Amino acid sequence: MSNSITAGVFGASIGLVSTIVGVLWSLQYYALASLHQTAVTIQNMLYVFEELTFFIGFFHTLQLNSAISGFLGVTAILAILMLITLILVGLGLYGIGKIEGKTMGTVGLVIGIIGAILILLLLIIGVAAGGTTHTLTSIWVLMNLRWIISMPLNPGKIMFLVLMSGVPSVSTPLLWLGLLALGITVIIFGATFILMRDSLSSPGLAVAAGVLYIISGIFLFAGVLVPWLAFIILFVSFIMSALIFFQSREQA
Repeated sequence: MSNSITAGVFGASIGLVSTIVGVLWSLQYYALASLHQTAVTIQNMLYVFEELTFFIGFFHTLQLNSAISGFLGVTAILAILMLITLILVGLGLYGIGKIEGKTMGTVGLVIGIIGAILILLLLIIGVAAGGTTHTLTSIWVLMNLRWIISMPLNPGKIMFLVLMSGVPSVSTPLLWLGLLALGITVIIFGATFILMRDSLSSPGLAVAAGVLYIISGIFLFAGVLVPWLAFIILFVSFIMSALIFFQSREQA
């Protein structure tokens, strides 16, 4: 079982990197949401600024597409790191559970694997699939599509065709579901540490780690509102977990 517990040490260590990436991911999401809202506002002012709205809206859309591509890269890194972290921490819990013959460790491993896969899929699909927000500008383009198609190919025609689909966005509901899956997983981890505290050399540390896991999971239930706070709490939880797993290697 020592190999499983050693995997837990590595998993918690990788978790530290995951949480740092998670904070950066949160900040990038806020910047992306702000850029999206600005683009929507400008493109809804068609009848105020007229031609200027088309011009500014076009470049805002290009900028937003570029920002979403960058956000997808950060999301993929976060999802992969969390996949590795949750599976390895689950293995560590499984190893501790086997020492004392407790099934809660196995539950932690199973939930860790399922949660890790769900998080990977939901976060990446949430950004890659995304969606669009239609505005007065995109509706105007759709209403005049026949005339635009008849235009000779020129920068104006390209601009109209880009604006036709609306303002690109990510799928916030899918991102929320991904964070919810992470929240449920770390809450189960927290409960596992608390329930198996008597099997560990530092039961007080196990309870503290468990409580922090549960608190971070609750914050993750809020979705994209305060994920940065949840990741900061998780950072501390993973430090405690690494210490617990390291101490438990001597019992294996």
